[in-house]
Amino acid sequence: MTRPRQHERPASAEGGDLGRNLRRCIATGESGEVERMIRFVVGPDDAVVPDLSEKLPGRGLWVTASRDALAEASKKRAFSRAAKQKVAVRDDLVEAVEAMLVASTQSMIGLARRAGAAIAGHAKVEDALRHRKAVLLIEASDGAVDARERMKRLGDGIPAEALLTRSELGAAFDREQTVHAAILAAGDHSRGLTARLTREFARLSGFRGDISRLGLENTG
Repeated sequence: MTRPRQHERPASAEGGDLGRNLRRCIATGESGEVERMIRFVVGPDDAVVPDLSEKLPGRGLWVTASRDALAEASKKRAFSRAAKQKVAVRDDLVEAVEAMLVASTQSMIGLARRAGAAIAGHAKVEDALRHRKAVLLIEASDGAVDARERMKRLGDGIPAEALLTRSELGAAFDREQTVHAAILAAGDHSRGLTARLTREFARLSGFRGDISRLGLENTG
């Protein structure tokens, strides 16, 4: 990955009079919470670089975390206008950012699994829901609708996400496929990880549509 310009101001200096947790989308012109946006920077080769973790140096160019907003930013040269220079934007930027969000989500689930705070499998997840041990239910988007609905009822208000496919969710658990998974209540570490994971699901939802049709609530 290319490195952004070193001489530009850091991410912490961004936002101006919008406030610390607000940024203005370069595509829509609307202000939004950082948690629902994606940061980009311009690399030394004048190419736009996604910065999901918001740690790369350089002036941030913020876009609402949605397929439409990012496509609009790319199509109407919003990146060049915001950067006040001509920049290169890859043709598959929307698809690349979606793939990065999926990978980031999988990585966080994998981290929770290694810390003993994530489980997978119908029986384990059902038991965790029945005994109120789960704080986040994760269902495969292409799993059986009736099975997802049953898990949701068992959860009885526990936040649920359904944006990863069976193979994508399975990869987070080093399996070929997974339909049911959950994040467990396991102290401060689990709470912090759950918050980050919820944010990543929220951003991914902008690229994978409204999941209300799945009968599950997106809590991001």
